[in-house]
Amino acid sequence: MTRTDDYIISLIRAVMWERPVPPIPEGLSLGELFDYSKSHSVEALVFRGLAQLLPHCEDPVWKGWENRANQLLAQSIVQLQERDELTEALTRAGIDVLPVKGCWLKEQYPDLGDRQMSDLDMLIHPADAAAAEELILRRGYRREEVLFHHTMYLKPPYMVLERHTALLPDIDEHGSYYADVWEKALPVEGNPRLFRLRPEDEYLFYLVHLSKHLSDGGSGIRTILDNTVYARCLPDMDREYLKRELNTLGLLDLARQVRELSRCWFETGQAIGEDLRPLAQAVCEAGTYGSMETRTRQRMERLREKHRNPIALLWAYGIPRLFRPLSEMKRLYPILEKVPILLPVFWVRRVLSMMLLNQHAFWRKIRLIFQEGGKHG
Repeated sequence: MTRTDDYIISLIRAVMWERPVPPIPEGLSLGELFDYSKSHSVEALVFRGLAQLLPHCEDPVWKGWENRANQLLAQSIVQLQERDELTEALTRAGIDVLPVKGCWLKEQYPDLGDRQMSDLDMLIHPADAAAAEELILRRGYRREEVLFHHTMYLKPPYMVLERHTALLPDIDEHGSYYADVWEKALPVEGNPRLFRLRPEDEYLFYLVHLSKHLSDGGSGIRTILDNTVYARCLPDMDREYLKRELNTLGLLDLARQVRELSRCWFETGQAIGEDLRPLAQAVCEAGTYGSMETRTRQRMERLREKHRNPIALLWAYGIPRLFRPLSEMKRLYPILEKVPILLPVFWVRRVLSMMLLNQHAFWRKIRLIFQEGGKHG
């Protein structure tokens, strides 16, 4: 861990518990602190702490950071308002809705802007997908991306909506555990079609989601901070139920490590034990969503266990990602419902779109795939 890691963590701990904010260590610049905070999606929270130290700062970096914090606050207000209006519209149309992840947790942080949220995640029944999409599009969203278990919609300037029909795809190692997720949900008082996971199951899904990120590219310090907030706002969770379900999910040890790391980082300030150092290092280096390079390497490493031949490995990794199945392509290109024979044409269109929309990222990933594929050739 670096000095920047240590300082940002100690500053967040002070802000979360309303303690005096530690001074900025000599040699750490505002630019370094901003870049680090942004990579972990905590720039609004860190800004709130630093503002106690720099009440009249005129540094251009600080002014830019202040603008960013104000923008994030506006985004938070819009997101929560849209969450409420969208769930009201969906439920009024007879559609059951289960908001998940940051949708609820955000309001448990000390200040509205503290917990940044990239998107709204809402689960509906598969049978309601068409009706929900029609309503969502009428509200000014446009469909952006269709994946295994969710569709992404965008509405400028701030809104990103992920409409799920399952919490996890069937191919996920924990997908079968959440096949009956609606049985773990309870209706919210005053709206029988708006649901929320039971506190224990909300916390379990947080750990499952964290596990997925850690094994698929990494996850940053904000995710560990979420554990501290869960512990603070849900102190009466059924520990025996959690232990039993974590054992079923194979996450008992991860839960222990996350709990101990969050306690050291964001509660007590104690030094972490040697057994926590690999997790701490991975979290600090990853940023909020991990890196494309780490995700690609980890996915190919898992495939390498089955495909020792470099050509077979490249085929196993690349072909399913470039040429999506007809069921998924139909959701992305509805015309395929009527003319499925055009599937190869839309495969080419999709690949060309990926190349043209972000050429640098596309070719960077292609180079990385071939580098990784040839490692043991």
